[in-house]
Formats: sequence, structure tokens, C-alpha cells
Amino acid sequence: MILGHKAPLTADFSLNDLPGGAGRIDVLCRALGSSLFVSHGIRKDVETILLLQNQLHIRVLGDRVKRLNPDERSTAALLRMAIEAAADEEVESTPGILVSRRTLPEALDRLYQLEADPIQLHEAGEPLDSFQMPSNPVFILSDHMDFDPEETETLSNLPRLSLGEQALHTSQCITILHYLLDQRDGDVETELVHCHSVWSEAKAQMIKSLLEDFEIPVNLLRQISPSVHPIPVNGLAEVRILVRPRDLPKAQQIIADYFEAPVVE
Repeated sequence: MILGHKAPLTADFSLNDLPGGAGRIDVLCRALGSSLFVSHGIRKDVETILLLQNQLHIRVLGDRVKRLNPDERSTAALLRMAIEAAADEEVESTPGILVSRRTLPEALDRLYQLEADPIQLHEAGEPLDSFQMPSNPVFILSDHMDFDPEETETLSNLPRLSLGEQALHTSQCITILHYLLDQRDGDVETELVHCHSVWSEAKAQMIKSLLEDFEIPVNLLRQISPSVHPIPVNGLAEVRILVRPRDLPKAQQIIADYFEAPVVE
């Protein structure tokens, strides 16, 4: 969700002067493009929300939107049609673009009803390397202006994420967030690899906890249930520690530093 502080609330702006005469709606057009476009296609699993001056709530659905092109002028034309169609109840101005009159608290209420996890993107937020990404995140960004005091108060109870000390454009932040989420989704689909073997459930749990302290997800593969044979029986009590391929070198180094040289058969 991108908060537009100067974006117009009426459809009487010119498409020929988006930065100067249309309340910097060009920033929102670039952010919208970054959120939805991939090479030769559109992300079908993304919904982008534009909240204009805390009054107009525009939703763009990746799986339904039509006639959305990479250039800012045609995107602004679609947003102008949405602004012109705005009503108290949500209406679809063009395929996949829905608009209603809604404030930031109302927009957040809708997200909570959908069991989403709103996150404020802020330079003073928690660093990325220590942030626990929820399963269904919704990122809230500002446009070219800072969050105002009222918005800051409304968002004060949300977790805050920082992408670094360097201030970035809204569209750049969205591109980085997509990279992170794509990487996370790829990890889910990636087959885990064998990192180390131990022959003690307690030791396996200790190593698992240690690796997770270093933000390395771990699965334990047991050759036989410890409740059946609490002591090794011909190697059947082996517990294999599995990690993502990209975490393997780091995980094995941590195990070597804290326990022993990793055993991989």
C-alpha cells in the first residue's frame, strides 16, 4: 500500500504534466509498475493499493487488471478513470482496478479482516537481516514525502522494516521487497540438503536451535522414532540435519565452530 500525499482527488489533471500538475502521481505510477510488472508479464499474486490523500482507496489486482502498460502516462490514465468513478462503495472503474472512499484506518481494518500482516517500511525500522517476515505481508510505503504525524500515529503499532540507511525511491523499495519474497518462495520449493548427522535427539535439537539463532531454517530427518529405540540400533537412530542449499556452507561452518566437523554420508 502506497500513501499518496499530493495525488489529485479529482480527474481534471493533465496527462502531459504528471510531475508538476498532477500532484506527483508519476511516483505512484512508477510504484504501481514496480509492484506488478515482470518481464513480459504481470504478477498474478499481487494486489497493490494506492491511498490518495487519506481519502481515495484504489486497488489494482494483478490477476484481473487489463490495459496496464509500463509507461506512466497510460497508467495515469487508468488512475484518472478510477478517481472519476470513485464512490462510497467500492466500484470497478476498469477491469482489475477498484476504487472507494476509504481512510487509512479503514484500509488497515480491511487488511486485518483478510488476516494480512501489515508492515510499515521506514528508514528507522528494524534491519532486514534481523526481521522475521510474516507469511502474508502487506508493506506500507509513503510516496516522495515522509509519513505525516497522523499517519505515524495510525501506524505506530505496526512492525517497521528498514531496507538500509540510504533513502531509496518508493519504486526501488518495492523491487527489493519482491526480490526478497521471490527468494523466500523459492526456498519453500527448494529441496533441502543434508548438512550433518548426529546420533542423539538431544544433540540434534541443540544444533537446530543454534542454527536458527543464526537465522538458518532447519528440518530434522529421523531414521527411526526416538520413542521406539532410544539408543542407536545399527545406525537407525541417526538424525539428519537438513538446510537450504544456500545456507549449507554457513551452517556447516557454525557446526564446526561450536560442535564438530560435519558428518555427511
